[in-house]
Amino acid sequence: MIPRQHDALRAAPLAIALASGLLCASAGAGEAQSWDDVSQVISVAPVAGWRAEPGRHVAGLRISLEPGWKTYWRSAGSAGIAPRMDWGTSENVEAVTPAWPTPGLFWQDGDLSIGYDDDFILPLIVATGEGAARLGGRLDLGVCAAVCLPVQVEVEVALPPGGAEDEALIAALADRPRRLPLQADCTTRPTPDGIALTGAVDLPSLGGTETVVFEPADPALWVTDSVVSRQGERITGSSELMAGGGNPVTLDRSRIRITVIGAHGAVELAGCAP
Repeated sequence: MIPRQHDALRAAPLAIALASGLLCASAGAGEAQSWDDVSQVISVAPVAGWRAEPGRHVAGLRISLEPGWKTYWRSAGSAGIAPRMDWGTSENVEAVTPAWPTPGLFWQDGDLSIGYDDDFILPLIVATGEGAARLGGRLDLGVCAAVCLPVQVEVEVALPPGGAEDEALIAALADRPRRLPLQADCTTRPTPDGIALTGAVDLPSLGGTETVVFEPADPALWVTDSVVSRQGERITGSSELMAGGGNPVTLDRSRIRITVIGAHGAVELAGCAP
């Protein structure tokens, strides 16, 4: 049985249903709006993919959005709704790792959301046992325009022990943030509500208004949008990390994932320097 994952989804036959209790995250959206059929704004189709090597299968989800709608990256920003995945009904599957393609940045009234406003493919790297496998589970995500809709997607797809490489999946894998062997110079200080984290690194501009995303190993921590500054080649981002219920924040600096996103792409750093 696969544990619930924060980054995780379910596939074909496809069923999409509205969750109860609508959360409206778009600024200016006055009232929650119900939709009888959210396939009017989003559709999700599984891609069975291929067995890249023993124990490693490349599959994916083809996500289509109607014009004017967007959905969100694994770290959605203060104005976004982060996706959640549960692969608990899979068979012969040990783990599922989404390989998120480079997202876009969206600002509304000073609030940031990070995600996609066009069709995209989300690759899934699946650790399997020998032979055929079946990927099954559920994706909870937000889809927003003037209003936001919570959507549940049920996913089920057979993963053959062979299969042919899929060019669209290969292209989506290539569109991930580039991983660089760079570590940020990080500092922390206590705040009344948690910990302030600042990271700085020498990196050429990625264009436009850049952001720095800090993702601690503990998914229960809440991270504010970063305040970003740049002086020449050096970019600096600062965020505050808080725990629910006023609990103290415990931060493992060696396991922080740092992504810098700009208008012309994104890079993922090798965390904080010792």
